[in-house]
Amino acid sequence: MRFFRFLFKGLRGRLTLTYTLVTVLALMALEAILFISATAYSQVTDIDNYLNDVVTMLVPEARSYLKPEQDLPGLQVWLTTLSRKGYASLEPQGLFDSPAAAIVKNSPIYVFSADGGILAQNESAVGTNFIPYSELVMENAYSGNQNIRNLYEMDGNGNYWVAVPIYQKDHTETVLGVITLTVQPLPVKNLTYWSSLLGLGMLAGAVLLAALAPFGAVFGYILSRGLTRRLSNLSTTAQAWGKGDFTVMPLPDRGNDEISALSYQMREMASKISNLMQDKQSLAQMKERNRIAQELHDTVKQQSFATLMQVRAARNLLVTDATAAEKSLFEAETLIKASQQELGLMISELRPPALEGKGLVDALRSYVETWSSSACVPITFKVIGDGHLSFDVEHTLYRVAQEGLSNAARHSRASAVIVNLVFEENQVILIIEDNGTGFDFAEKQASGFGLISMQDRLKEIGGKLEIRTGIHSGTQLTASIPLPGKIQSNGGNDHA
Repeated sequence: MRFFRFLFKGLRGRLTLTYTLVTVLALMALEAILFISATAYSQVTDIDNYLNDVVTMLVPEARSYLKPEQDLPGLQVWLTTLSRKGYASLEPQGLFDSPAAAIVKNSPIYVFSADGGILAQNESAVGTNFIPYSELVMENAYSGNQNIRNLYEMDGNGNYWVAVPIYQKDHTETVLGVITLTVQPLPVKNLTYWSSLLGLGMLAGAVLLAALAPFGAVFGYILSRGLTRRLSNLSTTAQAWGKGDFTVMPLPDRGNDEISALSYQMREMASKISNLMQDKQSLAQMKERNRIAQELHDTVKQQSFATLMQVRAARNLLVTDATAAEKSLFEAETLIKASQQELGLMISELRPPALEGKGLVDALRSYVETWSSSACVPITFKVIGDGHLSFDVEHTLYRVAQEGLSNAARHSRASAVIVNLVFEENQVILIIEDNGTGFDFAEKQASGFGLISMQDRLKEIGGKLEIRTGIHSGTQLTASIPLPGKIQSNGGNDHA
């Protein structure tokens, strides 16, 4: 049972089974049609054989009393004996022989001469006037017609009224006379006959099924093999696309059908998606360049200008007021250090760890260590639960962490930062919290401040950003991204 379940589990197995069943059902339908046709044909031919047996028995016996010399007394005795026996043909000798034709009880039987005179009649015909049931049948009989279908007519009771020509030995000569009688219809064949016929049909059908079913299975397997191979090509491509790899293309399909059309459409779609991804990447790069340019303008450029002013002041005061000059140089030194720190943060953002090799947790742990050392701010990193995330989700959360920590280093004046990465059942959450000065959310959102960048990144993959802050009350950023699957939470770990 397991073997057949395995065999017919895939598409190829199901197609093979389908072709086999179609072959078997088609064969069974053909057998049924042949059986019904044969039965209907046999009913017609059985009637012909049934009545031909009447002609075969009656003609030689009646002819013996009419030629070479007429023996009318003998003819009458023969006819009377025939009427009393009640059968116009012999009993069947074999299984497929027609049954004996029973003469309808008390029905008249006549023997006519070639000129239409009555030569003999049974007791039921005595004292009655002969009226042929069918003039046409009577004419056919006198003309020597040898087709039995032209020599009888069914009466109102379903019996056969038969006109039997008494042929001479040479059937081309005129008939010697005509015998008219009425016989009962062909009886239904006995159970043994039908059982034998049905048994033969079933045996023949079984032999044909045993011979043709394997051919149907082999044919189905061979035909389905090419079909499943073509579908497997599309399936492999779709799986690669599901992983974000649009470089994989379906192999060219030369079949002129729906599958080849689907293959062509997939290739066209992949080309369009690749173009869209390139456009999206170019747009993201442009936005990133604009952001970095803005950051450089707002920080390093301003700090460099302030440093230049302090250096000029020190040069002017160097001769007249050495103490004031030294103070200006100290301020310049502080500004240069701030610029170095700012540039270090930017370089770290531009050169993130390889997420594919490390994973989000390790990448964040490495980054917060670098950030804490560069910003001289202690940081606590905590992971709650675990789970497998797609590259897009990991990359987005990593960039949000960079942006959030960068803002904390530049603007919050925090003395401590906490970063929590939480894996829940249907979402993953990144929380960045500091004890800094906070800010006016409406004002900072209007002026940019990196918040729009984080919101845009999260929005692209269905996530959202929540911000809790206020003047002198610190800041908490919460980035959440929904997940399609379920993540089982385990314990957490801390890093300080």
